[in-house]
Amino acid sequence: MVFPSKKDRWLSTLLWVIAGLGFFIPLVNGDIISAFVILPFALFLLWFWFRTDYCIKEDKIKIRYGPIRQTVLIKDIKTIIKARKNPFAAAPSLSLDRIVLHCGKFDVTSISPRDQEEFLKSVLEINPEIEIDKRLV
Repeated sequence: MVFPSKKDRWLSTLLWVIAGLGFFIPLVNGDIISAFVILPFALFLLWFWFRTDYCIKEDKIKIRYGPIRQTVLIKDIKTIIKARKNPFAAAPSLSLDRIVLHCGKFDVTSISPRDQEEFLKSVLEINPEIEIDKRLV
């Protein structure tokens, strides 16, 4: 089952404005070569917006964050907590409304599935031993 990332409006606006201005400002100024040199970078940035999701398949959560891929074994998850994190923290999510997966002593991943309730239900079906933050229940 695939769970798309929740997308905060301000972050979506920021991504689109940076990508758009990076391409269109040189184009409007008549610098067509620069515009087309910047185009791949703008498309790369938008890749994150179009391709951030979390797929639960068998006993794994496969995280796609643009070109970045990560796999979390559901059996390794110890706790899941609710968090509102720093907007500049590196995390495979497009929202500050995140859940944090603790998979051991130091392995932590923050994600933001749009339907957190359904996501948690799917994970708990596979591993009911996971401790869930009371704010998520």
